[in-house]
Amino acid sequence: MKKILPVIIDDFRTDKLLYGTYKKEILFIFYTMLFFLIVYMPLTAQAKTKINTPTKVRVCSSESKKLKVTWKKVKKADGYQIYEYKKSNKKFKKVADVDGKTRSWKSQNTKKVHTYKVRAYKKSGKRKVYSKFSYTVSAKPYKRNAKQVNAGRLRFKEDVLDLSVHQCLTPTLKIKATRYAANSRAQIYDSTIRWYSSDETIAKVDRNGAITTQGKEGSCKIYARAHNGNVTWIKVYAEDYATNVKFENVPAMLDDMQNLINNYQTDIEQIAAYFEKNQAEHPNKNQEMIFMLSDDRKEVVGIVDKGETIYYRNVEDVMLRVLQSFPGDMEIIVIDGAVRFRLWSGSRYVELNYVFQNIDDFEDVIDESIYDFRTADRWTYFYTGPIGD
Repeated sequence: MKKILPVIIDDFRTDKLLYGTYKKEILFIFYTMLFFLIVYMPLTAQAKTKINTPTKVRVCSSESKKLKVTWKKVKKADGYQIYEYKKSNKKFKKVADVDGKTRSWKSQNTKKVHTYKVRAYKKSGKRKVYSKFSYTVSAKPYKRNAKQVNAGRLRFKEDVLDLSVHQCLTPTLKIKATRYAANSRAQIYDSTIRWYSSDETIAKVDRNGAITTQGKEGSCKIYARAHNGNVTWIKVYAEDYATNVKFENVPAMLDDMQNLINNYQTDIEQIAAYFEKNQAEHPNKNQEMIFMLSDDRKEVVGIVDKGETIYYRNVEDVMLRVLQSFPGDMEIIVIDGAVRFRLWSGSRYVELNYVFQNIDDFEDVIDESIYDFRTADRWTYFYTGPIGD
């Protein structure tokens, strides 16, 4: 190419008029092609040899005095490099370079905790193209009767979580000591769990395992990983239970409640969705408020029954519209875990409840009543009967 381009330019120079006319264009083409050859083509070649990061990296005690690092084979990898964290300079140092057919490596004899990470590489000519480093894993060697051992099996109490699109929930996770320990009282030396989500547009998880859905329907997996790389996951489904509800058994309800559902459904759904989102964004606040009309029926009054004041200005207009136009005495009650639309008639009331969590798991947010039934997913209706009967 270096020989061809000057020849092309010389050919143009034979015609001075032509070269003088197109001099800028010719030089532009020349330098563009040169840039492509020097910069773009090497990048393209590197992109074609891109290699994936090793996964399923684990480390365990081996032979009571060594540590064994394992990983899943990376497609087209020519080799792997194992790096170990050095406390002396607080940096990782390469301790091994193994071929592409190898999927494990053992350390020298040791009695201490060691931390490792792995990367794969592929040869491209005389160069090596490296993957990103894997997550770090750590472990300590131990004898079978040791008092402190590595993590064993991780297991969630639930197999699946059905959450609303605005919900915060921390699942129950059990972590056991490694099954290779002979001491039944052996303790895990590091119980730290690292959490991550397969799709943070559906649900995020914090360092304590609290899962928060992000206002979007869909599903994802939430992973929990122990210090040594042992991992488990739980499937999370996010669904919008607050809006576009198909209420059932409405004719079985009292007339006031039928009126509320038939004529104000969009408004009560909007109110329910707002307070559900608010509570998901501010979990563990344990706030309770009662909303009603002022004496002159011109504004919404919020009475704090427990905890701090709940911010409601963004939904105040909707509540005011419902409270003003509904032909009856009505209260909107927000408690920890539910919104209640309470309609009074003399000494009795009926309620339509929207429960933020799964009703089967959180029955404590629903009062016992004479007449109570589920009218939709996470929505319940009940009629108290005259108070004092």
